Amino acid sequence: CPFQRGISRYTPKPDYTMSNWRKRFRSHLKPLLGITRIDDIPSTIVLWAGPSRLDGKPIMVVASCVRVPSKNGKTEDMIQVAIMSQTLAPFTAWSAGLDGSVCPDSCVHRSKPRGGKGSCYVNKARLHDTWNAAHNYLTEHGKGGRIEPDHLPSDYFDHAHMRFGMEGDPSAVPLRVWQYLAAQVARWTGYTADWANLAQDWADLFMASVSSIPDMLRAKSLGWRPFFSSFDPKDDAAAVTAGLRLCLAESKAAVGCSRCGGCDGNQKGAKRAGFFLSTHGAVGASLRKHTTP
Repeated sequence: CPFQRGISRYTPKPDYTMSNWRKRFRSHLKPLLGITRIDDIPSTIVLWAGPSRLDGKPIMVVASCVRVPSKNGKTEDMIQVAIMSQTLAPFTAWSAGLDGSVCPDSCVHRSKPRGGKGSCYVNKARLHDTWNAAHNYLTEHGKGGRIEPDHLPSDYFDHAHMRFGMEGDPSAVPLRVWQYLAAQVARWTGYTADWANLAQDWADLFMASVSSIPDMLRAKSLGWRPFFSSFDPKDDAAAVTAGLRLCLAESKAAVGCSRCGGCDGNQKGAKRAGFFLSTHGAVGASLRKHTTP
């Protein structure tokens, strides 16, 4: 079946406490795929494979949590889309400083062997099952070649909430891939650290991921809505002064990304406020802690 590409060999324990979009999405997929059981919905799908915009090496775009809800407390239930090397598992690439295919030099959180802070919040080791399923599919069927997203029905992801780039930077992938997905889903979030090197069309879909006040101001001047990951508590006040809002998932309201939907670039207007939050993840939180008086 062409819709079964990249089915994960690991199936998470189902969580039937679902959002309304998930219920509609499942009901939509059953007749589309000609199935009757939830378990027949693919868990993980390879959406695209091809050369990285960053270094030309083979990468892939992989959607997980397609069948069952995501248990990410910050994002809440969203289909999680990762950008990964076709040949190296995320933890292996990260440890060896070979993450340049999916993480631009402009990202301060890149691996330490590449000169970054090593503060990426993503737990790379936990991605191995997803990477392994996608890698095996390409090896057995795609032979490492290109898979285009339009091989899926144009309404495959109707009703879905999707997180573009739960691993990797979307800028490694052609913009048309994200435009294709954004035209289908009901809501998405996305961020890129390579905003200064991208055409303005990217700002329609993505937030500018910044880590300093000067970059935040520059991104705004270039027409991007910024998402500021702050290493210094003093910068939080400056972010507020510049018109940014505290990420709602980090606020007292504790509204996750799936309900907020504010990080979708300029899609609903460029004048909307950007967001900021404290740098998180084990390394990021430690670096921020050491700047606190």
